Amino acid sequence: MKSKLYWMILSIIIGCCFSCNDDMRQEKKSYKVAVIMPLSPKNNWKRTIDWAVENYRQAQAGLPKITDIQVELKNEEDKDLPEYLQRIANDKTYAAIIGPYSSLNAEVAADACEESHKTLILPLATSTEFQRKYAGSDYIWNLAQSDITQCEILLMQMATSEMSGVSLLTSNDDYGKSFSDWFAYQAVELGLDVDDIVIYRNSDELKEGVRHFNSEHFQYKALLFAPSNISDFLVFDSEYSTVNKKVFPLVYCSDVAHSKDLAGKVENFYEGISPSADPTSGFINAYRAKFNELPVAGEAHLFDAISLLGYALAAYGDTNLNESIKSIVNGRDTWNRSWMPIDMGAALTKLLSGGSPDLKGVTGDWTFDQKYHSSVLNSSYAHWVLQNGAYNILEYLSTDGGGRTTSSLQTWQTQTEHYQQFNQYQEDISYGEHQGNWAVVIGTSDTWANYRHQADAMAMYQILKRHGYEDDHIILIIEDNIAYAPNNIYPGVVKIKPDGENVYKDVVVDYKLSDINIDDLKEIFLGNSSTKLPNVIQSGRNDNLIVFWCGHGYPNMLAWGSLRTAYGWQVRNILKEMKAQQKYRKALFVIDACYAGTIGEACVGVPGALFITAANADEPSKADMKDPEMKIWLSNGFTRAFQDAIDENPSISLRDLYYQLARQTVGSHATVYNIENYGNMYSNTMKEFFK
Repeated sequence: MKSKLYWMILSIIIGCCFSCNDDMRQEKKSYKVAVIMPLSPKNNWKRTIDWAVENYRQAQAGLPKITDIQVELKNEEDKDLPEYLQRIANDKTYAAIIGPYSSLNAEVAADACEESHKTLILPLATSTEFQRKYAGSDYIWNLAQSDITQCEILLMQMATSEMSGVSLLTSNDDYGKSFSDWFAYQAVELGLDVDDIVIYRNSDELKEGVRHFNSEHFQYKALLFAPSNISDFLVFDSEYSTVNKKVFPLVYCSDVAHSKDLAGKVENFYEGISPSADPTSGFINAYRAKFNELPVAGEAHLFDAISLLGYALAAYGDTNLNESIKSIVNGRDTWNRSWMPIDMGAALTKLLSGGSPDLKGVTGDWTFDQKYHSSVLNSSYAHWVLQNGAYNILEYLSTDGGGRTTSSLQTWQTQTEHYQQFNQYQEDISYGEHQGNWAVVIGTSDTWANYRHQADAMAMYQILKRHGYEDDHIILIIEDNIAYAPNNIYPGVVKIKPDGENVYKDVVVDYKLSDINIDDLKEIFLGNSSTKLPNVIQSGRNDNLIVFWCGHGYPNMLAWGSLRTAYGWQVRNILKEMKAQQKYRKALFVIDACYAGTIGEACVGVPGALFITAANADEPSKADMKDPEMKIWLSNGFTRAFQDAIDENPSISLRDLYYQLARQTVGSHATVYNIENYGNMYSNTMKEFFK
């Protein structure tokens, strides 16, 4: 018996020795990773990080190579965050940065990492402007779609509830801009009527906004409330407690309103959505079993950030980590296993053997768009209600009706499906003999940041010259301060495409924008020359006039430089007086500006005038082409489509021109105004303006 026991003990000792030798034979490499999140007492980022790291550690059991992720946790609310980011970005001992959480801080991180191309994985930096600005930066990896998707899903909920009208209340910052820029566009696409859009700058304006919607006009309608922070939500809640709930619109909230910091503090009823784990992944149930509560927005994405980084480091190391991550997210071999350690281990084994599995995280597919490789193309959202201070999840929502949203393009590249319809048999209007053409081209911005507006105006000037206009029949009004601006790395060159022609070449500028105002513009249109205004339109009753206007716009007005504006009624009065003095035969206004449709609306009824605008009266237009070296927008999408169309086919019918613009203008609705006072869209062509 003793002999048998002796041999059993000896075999165990020998087995342990072999096991220890196996562990000793495992190659182990450690990588430091900075994780930056807001560390308030109620946030549970650390336990989510610890879980993800432990999950990854268990997945590597038995592998010949062990990758150890060492997390350094930093509070993104610390005042020294910019200095910290700059230091980590240039410290080669750190493999990557995960976070920050907010888009504002993410932009600071992106700028810090630009020179070193330090890998930056962002769990929930969803600002549309941020994601567009850094699209194509090969070191940034966004694990959530932009807030355009969130806005769309909230509007889909309103449409499903058959709301008769929808309104928006949001903040005047980058977060709110994602909603204010896309709300009206998406509402139109979904067949919803837009009642109002209110943008607040401070708590007083927010309170006033709440009171504004306390009206019978908004009864049985819906309000999307998108606050930029929890404090704003609490201000709203306090004011909301005083309103008449019978007439106030039903409130739908964005993801900011889904926070543990609000639990127990709010008594009113709210409904909303927030980014979530893929409900089919099992993560939500596993989280609830582990922590006895549901995850909040961002926790699943943070878990995935560590997992994605772990896959890349284990398979390829950190020599070129951004290319390694690209290889991971481009995996296309069928792979239907989960994020749990045993399945993650199988994926690591396949990667180490040269395979390319199509991996998923707890948030869903890690499929990035092939053009930019900067953001995932799918997301899931939890549809929640906040009642009696507690959150309850009702369901999970998506644009396709499945467990997540999907797209083949970035959300800001969405093309319109809503088109104007024209009467092919509309009786045409009889005009007198056509003799000559005149053009006025205006770029109404005066700063380097708005380079695209002057560039687009110069490009329009070049098109007019190519198609027969002489300088004495073109009035060009721009500030003319970008060709030789200190920020221009190509002195004397202005382009609307990175590899495009120099549209500044041989440009003849008639007036600097800052030297004239809207009253002077009226005199130019009416042909009243003076010492101040030597060059004017000398048109008559048989001449056509084309006006191209590019710049910023606001509801009911257009910007004129940085400090002045031009109103719709002023444009209308100019046209009416021109018509009264028989100064034009036909007039075509092409306006690329936010809310340009308000100018078209103001001019409905003016005989012989047609307005084609980049956006309707409720929505902004969008920049389109960006220079990767100067990091400046070169052109607007609507203008690019318009100029390409008329340059390639000067005889294009107005109907075909509209449909080309509608299909190629992204994020706003190209719109035609005053058709009934102009003529048939099928028979009238652009040839009349290029005779």
